[in-house]
Amino acid sequence: MRLTGIDIKTTQDHVRLIGRVVRDSNHKIVEWAINESEFHETGVNKQEAEVYFEFPRRYESFVSQTADAFAIALMLPSMAAGEPLEIDLPVSETLLFNLAGIQDIFCAWYPDRFQRVPIRAEPRIEQRKPRAQRAASFFSGGVDSFYTLLKRLGPDPLPVPLTHIIFMHGVEQKLDNSQGAHLSQQRAEEIATLSGIECISGETNLRTVFPLHWERYYVGAVLAAAAVALSDGLGFVCIPSSNTHREPRITGTSPLVDERYSTESVHIVHDGSESGRAEKMKRIMQWNKELVLQNLRVCFDNSAGNFNCGKCYKCVRTTVALKALGLFGEASTFPDKSTSHWGRVLLEDLPVHTRENLALAHETGSDPELVKLLERVVRKLNRYDALAILAKNSPLDHVLPAYRKIRAWAGGAPRSR
Repeated sequence: MRLTGIDIKTTQDHVRLIGRVVRDSNHKIVEWAINESEFHETGVNKQEAEVYFEFPRRYESFVSQTADAFAIALMLPSMAAGEPLEIDLPVSETLLFNLAGIQDIFCAWYPDRFQRVPIRAEPRIEQRKPRAQRAASFFSGGVDSFYTLLKRLGPDPLPVPLTHIIFMHGVEQKLDNSQGAHLSQQRAEEIATLSGIECISGETNLRTVFPLHWERYYVGAVLAAAAVALSDGLGFVCIPSSNTHREPRITGTSPLVDERYSTESVHIVHDGSESGRAEKMKRIMQWNKELVLQNLRVCFDNSAGNFNCGKCYKCVRTTVALKALGLFGEASTFPDKSTSHWGRVLLEDLPVHTRENLALAHETGSDPELVKLLERVVRKLNRYDALAILAKNSPLDHVLPAYRKIRAWAGGAPRSR
C-alpha cells in the first residue's frame, strides 16, 4: 500500500487533509480489513483512492501537512494485506521508529491476522520546536470521555491547558451509518461551551475505507491519526481509556500502543486506565454531577438519537452504577427507567464491569435489592467461567471457537470479543 501524496482542500466552512493511496497491483483480497470497492481501480490502473480528515475551517492552522497521520492510518491495513507500506513523503523520525514496535505488538496479539511488513519511508529530521501550548481530548459523551475531560480540567491537569475536545464523525459509527451523530455533536459542543473550552467537530472516512474490527484492532490508530493530523495546533491529545491497568485487555486502544503513535509535535496520552468504570462514575459525579447527569450518553445501539436506549449492555452497566449511587432517577439522558431486563443483559457484558458495580453497590449500601441482583449475576458468571475452563481442558475444546463465532454473529456479546 502506497501513500503517493497529500492535498489540502478548503471550502468556506471546512479544511480537508487528503491522502492519496494506491494498492499493490497483485494485492491480496482482505475484505474484513480493506474495502475492496474503494480500491477497485487502484493497482491495475494506478488510480488513487482518497482517505481524509476534515475539520472546521477555523482550525486550518492546526492541520499538519505531513504524511504522519496517514502513516498511522495505513499501517494496520497494510499488515492485514501483507503489503509493504510505502510513503513517498518524509515521516516523523520518532513515529517511524515506533511503528516497528507497534507491528511487533499486533503480530504477537493477532498472529493469524497481521504480519510484519516493510515500511519504506524516509525519516523527517527537523529542528525541534516547542509543542503547541494547547491540549485536547477525544469526546464521545460517555463515562470514559467525561472522566478524562473533568480530570484534566480539574484535579490532574496536563502539562499544557486542556483547551479543546474533539468529536469525530465516522468513528463511533461508519459515515454511512451515523444515525443521531449530529445530535451527539451538538451535545458535545454544548458541553465544551459549559466547560469553558472549544469543540473541534471533525470527520474521517477511514472506518469506511478500512473496515477492520473497530474495538479489536483499529480504534486507537484512527484516533491517534486524527490527533496527529491536528498536531500543528495541539501539543497533547488524550485518548480516554476503556480498560484498566488492573484488568488489561488486548484491544484496539491500549496504553501499550496508543502513546507510541506520538510524534515530535504531539504527545498522545492514553488516559484513565488507573480507574474502572464504576470508580469513574463515582468521580465524575463528585466533579460535576449536574453536567454529567444532563449529558451522559453511552449507548451502543445509537438508535435513541440524543438519548440512551437503556437496553444495550453499555446502557445497562451505566444505569446500574447510577442506581448504586442513588442517581438513576435524576439521569435525564436515560428516559427508560425499567430494570426488569438488567439481569439478562448483565450476563452478556464483560464480568469485570458487573463485579466493579457490585463493589460500588456494597460501598454505597443504598440499594439492597440491587446488591442481590448483582450478586446473583456474579454467581452465574463465576459458574460460566468455571464451565468454560472445564470445557477448555476437555474434548469440547475444539468446538468452543465455533460457538464463540456463532455468539458474535448472533449479537456480538462483548464477553466473546
